[in-house]
Amino acid sequence: MYLTILATEESYGVAKIAEFYDKGGIIMYALTFCSLLTLAVIVFKALSLAQKNVLPNDMQKVVGHYIQNPNDTAVEQLALEASKGESVLARLTQTVMNRRESGDQKIRDALQAKAHQEIVKLQGGIQVLDVVIVVSPLLGLLGTASGITTVFDGLSSLQDVKMNIMAAGVAEALSTTIAGLAVAVPAVIGHSFFNRKIETYASQLEVTCDDLVNAVTERQDKVA
Repeated sequence: MYLTILATEESYGVAKIAEFYDKGGIIMYALTFCSLLTLAVIVFKALSLAQKNVLPNDMQKVVGHYIQNPNDTAVEQLALEASKGESVLARLTQTVMNRRESGDQKIRDALQAKAHQEIVKLQGGIQVLDVVIVVSPLLGLLGTASGITTVFDGLSSLQDVKMNIMAAGVAEALSTTIAGLAVAVPAVIGHSFFNRKIETYASQLEVTCDDLVNAVTERQDKVA
């Protein structure tokens, strides 16, 4: 009995979704594509911006140990961990270690170039959300305009007002507007969240790498 009721409710839900699509017309398919694209980007960015890919705790501990006590053992351990290049911090550290004998300014120049490259990679995919944020409401507005046009078609002849055509036009206008906003809202939330996360990572990386460069140059000055 319970399974029968559940199946009935599921069929009803599918029917309502199909009806909603029919009311919105062809624009609903474009909005569906935008919705799936937004979901794919959000999942991709959530995985790529995981802490283990940017600022893993193990790598932070190795860098911190070197900064506090830059001895030969710490240098070897840091160089070994950096050579793996499994995170943004590891690749930036590798840049510093590869140029540790080049002098402070050359190290910082190379680090700045590498950091810019890594930040651009972290921002990959965010541009897609920018497009969705702009396009989805416009598609909804296009559907609204199309629906209103249908309404006026129904009013074109006062002697024979076609109520079914007018109702279809209103339904199309409302459905696409709702769908456009429903797609844009998650895209805006994801865009803001990921941008904020990247800014936080960038700030932490800047502080850590600056301390690392200072420790490396001080050590090289002592060795020299």
